[in-house]
Amino acid sequence: MRKAQSTEVVGTLETMFLSYGIAGYRDENANISETAYLELLKIAKEKYGSNVDVVDVTWVETRWVSGLHNPSEFSAKGKVILVNSFAGLEQALIRASGHAMKKVSQNSVIAIIYITADDLMTTNYIYDELEFLLVKDGFIISDRSQLGLIRQEQNFQINGEVDDMSAVGIGKILGANIIITGKLESSSKTSRLRLRVLNTETGQVIGAASEKL
Repeated sequence: MRKAQSTEVVGTLETMFLSYGIAGYRDENANISETAYLELLKIAKEKYGSNVDVVDVTWVETRWVSGLHNPSEFSAKGKVILVNSFAGLEQALIRASGHAMKKVSQNSVIAIIYITADDLMTTNYIYDELEFLLVKDGFIISDRSQLGLIRQEQNFQINGEVDDMSAVGIGKILGANIIITGKLESSSKTSRLRLRVLNTETGQVIGAASEKL
């Protein structure tokens, strides 16, 4: 099991599952506990996003079926907690924004057009942290609520990607002369944060960054 890194409980879950383990036997109990944890973790990630874990898992056998090839039925409960996995992402954002914004003057009006990640929690964290870093560096940032309204009018998903031409068009409507797009790409081995900075007048990419977490 993954070691939890937080104690902030965000919810509780209960599920039913089948297992070939037999309650009362030490080795089988370990297998049942692992199965219960994995079943609850799968539901937790679907409901709350990828940055969660499940703790205090308990299970009971609800229906025993005789025979080696017949699984018994179990009920499992557990608490869902947030996992503090944003530390590496925060540092990657600091480095990426520093590299990507080198050629952007501080009197620029900037619109963060879209950020994509595996889940909404991470997406919002990247957007909010990037906005904070840019404001701290003296840049002017377009109101995010206006971006939502414009993207709805233009038939784009609020947190989905759009092509460069569409992104530049949205930036112009917002009165921004600089737009930023970004994505967090994850694989089984690593994650990488990518940022792109475009000039809305020329449509050219004037800054880019790719940082490994």
